[in-house]
Amino acid sequence: MNTKTALSPKLYFSYSQFMVYDQSVRLPGCAWTAEHTAQGFARRESTVNFNTSLEFGYADVAVARSAYQGKEEYERVIAVPFLVTSGKVIVEGPEETKSERSFSLPAGNYCLVAAQRVTGDEKEVIDLFIEPLSKPLDRSTVLVADGALNPPTLLLETAGIAGES
Repeated sequence: MNTKTALSPKLYFSYSQFMVYDQSVRLPGCAWTAEHTAQGFARRESTVNFNTSLEFGYADVAVARSAYQGKEEYERVIAVPFLVTSGKVIVEGPEETKSERSFSLPAGNYCLVAAQRVTGDEKEVIDLFIEPLSKPLDRSTVLVADGALNPPTLLLETAGIAGES
């Protein structure tokens, strides 16, 4: 069964990105490099910054607590390892503060998939699939790459903290 739960309010993404992170992460922003941009994400153990197709706008976000279910209309799909430690996952844009957009998950290892599509000027739909795993996922994967992505064969699995040298 693949039941999606809509998160609210709508996500305001900016700087061509949004973040998914465990509530325990104090600084969820990742430092982007050209390689991160080419693959569409920058990540650490419990935080992922996903690139969006649009520079800024609003997105309807839904979460499915299941394995990824592909749809033809998805333009960009990225799967990453994700560790939950606090029991709460937050989804927000880099300019949002005190976001109420979150969902609960038991602590553990997950495969987190972000599936995106543009639906209009400054509008996207983002479906998140979160699948529990018995052990950490070895590697991230770009499952669907749009024209803006040019992922390397070996994806960059680490990123620094945004704003830190």
